Amino acid sequence: MTHEKDASATAATELDALPVQAHDSTTLAPGTRLGVYRIRRALGEGGMGQVYLAEQTAPVHRDVALKLIREQIASPLALAWFEVERQALAQMQHPAIAQIFDAGTTPEGHAYIAMEYVEGVPLADYCKTHALSRKQRMALFVRICQGVQHAHQKSVIHRDLKPDNVLVRDIDGTPMPKIIDFGIAVGGDPAAQGAVVSAPHSERAGTAIYMSPEQAAGGTRDIDTRSDVYALGVMLCELMTDASASALSTRAHGSAADLHGTLLTALASNPAAVDASASNQALLDAARRLPMELRAILRKALAIDRADRYDSAAALADDLERFLEQRPVKALPPTRTYLTRCFVARHRFGLFAVSVVLAALIVGAALAVHGLAQARASAELARAEAAKSARVAGFVRNMLAGIDPDRARGMDNTLMHTILDSAAERIGRELGEQPGVRAEIERTIAESYASLGDYRLAQAHFDAAVEASTSAGLPAGEIARAQARSAYNLDNQGRQAEALAAASQASERVQSLPRDDRDRLSVESTLASVEADTGKPEEARTRLQQVLERQRRLFGSDSEDVLATISALADIDLDTNHLDEAQPLFEELLERRIERYGDEHSKTFAATNGLAIVALEQKRFADAEKLLAPQLPTIERVFGADHPLTLRLVSNLGGAIRQQGRNEDARPYYERAAALSRTLYGEQNPNTIVADSNLSLLLRDSGDLAGAEARGRIAVRNADIVWPNNAYRAIMHRELATVLVLEQRYAEAASELDLAWDVLSKAQGFGPQHPRSQDVVSTALDLYKAWGKPDREAVWLARKADAASAAGG
Repeated sequence: MTHEKDASATAATELDALPVQAHDSTTLAPGTRLGVYRIRRALGEGGMGQVYLAEQTAPVHRDVALKLIREQIASPLALAWFEVERQALAQMQHPAIAQIFDAGTTPEGHAYIAMEYVEGVPLADYCKTHALSRKQRMALFVRICQGVQHAHQKSVIHRDLKPDNVLVRDIDGTPMPKIIDFGIAVGGDPAAQGAVVSAPHSERAGTAIYMSPEQAAGGTRDIDTRSDVYALGVMLCELMTDASASALSTRAHGSAADLHGTLLTALASNPAAVDASASNQALLDAARRLPMELRAILRKALAIDRADRYDSAAALADDLERFLEQRPVKALPPTRTYLTRCFVARHRFGLFAVSVVLAALIVGAALAVHGLAQARASAELARAEAAKSARVAGFVRNMLAGIDPDRARGMDNTLMHTILDSAAERIGRELGEQPGVRAEIERTIAESYASLGDYRLAQAHFDAAVEASTSAGLPAGEIARAQARSAYNLDNQGRQAEALAAASQASERVQSLPRDDRDRLSVESTLASVEADTGKPEEARTRLQQVLERQRRLFGSDSEDVLATISALADIDLDTNHLDEAQPLFEELLERRIERYGDEHSKTFAATNGLAIVALEQKRFADAEKLLAPQLPTIERVFGADHPLTLRLVSNLGGAIRQQGRNEDARPYYERAAALSRTLYGEQNPNTIVADSNLSLLLRDSGDLAGAEARGRIAVRNADIVWPNNAYRAIMHRELATVLVLEQRYAEAASELDLAWDVLSKAQGFGPQHPRSQDVVSTALDLYKAWGKPDREAVWLARKADAASAAGG
């Protein structure tokens, strides 16, 4: 388990409260048997006992590190510490912590721990002898932090972290650490003290150089996991400077305060001169030369006030990984200059790609203009130059189309934005005289922005694509498709009136085309989707069914036009409660999407989400959760944590969890959805309205009626603005009424329910029998029963009976 080392070079673990006893310190001779263990040789001294290499003879044969205290010479306090270590090690199972095999007392009266024997080298020695680079040392240190974090999660604070208590060995060419010697560990969670055997604590235990200020001050009341973070900070400083911190301390504890101050001064953002002796000059000079980020990480880990340190070993590891990946570290303020510097360092290749894209745009513009000039001299040359210009435009379009999370897997969204912003800024100027080429590239940029979830920026380029297409005199179908795509993007922003106007104009443009024309059918499909969101779902449903029948016949079921119409029709079937028809459509859609795009494409996710909503509407909440939960980490990885797809999944997953009665499990999802929707779309947007209303229901079920009412009123107010002609407005009013009933504000609840019934019972695609309408009936019955108004209750009972009769008929 341990590596033999010259004792003079080892920082000693101190136990100030442990009485010094004059006892026999004879080392057990090789061959001595202790129960099933045969001593081979002494390895050294741990924090509270002797350590031997021993052979276990039963029930298995293996080498172990045997740590023991002979009972006849051990004090009660020493035995207590030894028991602490046994209990601490027994809890932990982690690759970076030496594994315990056995513990107990031998027939001869020896308390022992038998643990994994690691033929490792102490951390600092390993780094030096193997000449590890700074990156390699940091990667190794991250593994150590992860082991410490595991101990902390088991409510164990090591209190004696130092390089000699971390052994390193090579496993398949990778240095792997093992943390040893938990002999003076204490419990880290007062509520979980049973996890660590209670023992009299030393007033000051540890190794002076690595002790946090609160640990060096004595007592255990102020010691928590951040004391170990401090020790990790000292170790990291030594690894990064290749110097020992022992040179900063001349006495065990007397100069602890000076040690802290000296280290922090050397690590200051603008290091000042520090009094240095020959012994500590190397460390201080090396500390001053560390990169700004590393000095900030070390300052935070070594903060004198533990409230200013990293709150966990995992947080320290996270900042180290950020530094290794050239991402902004949390130890530094996120200034614009710093964030930009990190971005440029991380994306040198990507930023080079920006220059290539812009160069291609310029070349394309030049070729196009040259082609016009040549047209005046020669028709043949004009055709050749036009073809060349088209090829360049196609090249640029394909490059820009790659700025899409579905295609640029793992590419930073900020980088994608940078490329698009740069291209968008120049396209009007460079291609102003070539509207046909410009239309194509504007449309590509618009689609790329939309794929990133930035519908507002996308809109400007969709509109520009329509304008350029019209100026270029492109075919009516092509212009109409551009208009329809613009309308769809407006609908995504909740601008339904504008979306309907744009979609209607596109439809008028293609009326002269044959009924089975591909462009005309695509435009009609988009118009139907927008109509559904503006209060005409049944008209839209009929239109989509007709379009889908013709598209299947003309283009086959694998056509992207067919799949887009299937998606739109399935969504409307959901809204109008045609669930038996929606489900097979989503199942077909999912199968086709996986075949064409694979498992990690936005269109595949959308189909999965649709199936989950079917399950939610059918009250199969556990099935919905099983569909959605595995998707979240993948969507966050591919599209980012703040993408509209992520918002949709988080919102629906929260609903699936809450509907199973797990209110508090659902809360983070609901709160995240409400905050993210506001960030993406603002307050007056359908997504935000639904998120607000959902959060109101969660607060209601949690007993926070005041919070539920406040959030519900926000949803209702914005629904009246955004959805004046949409039945979803009524759903928001009904959900607010459920809160008012619980608050015994019966008159207000009655008013909300009357409005909801009036809208839903008459709305196209809904009507009195629709489940949403019957939700209103159920709430009204609860209201009038609680209010004590049997005459009004009878009216609503009749509505319930009428619906049941209609369903039965």
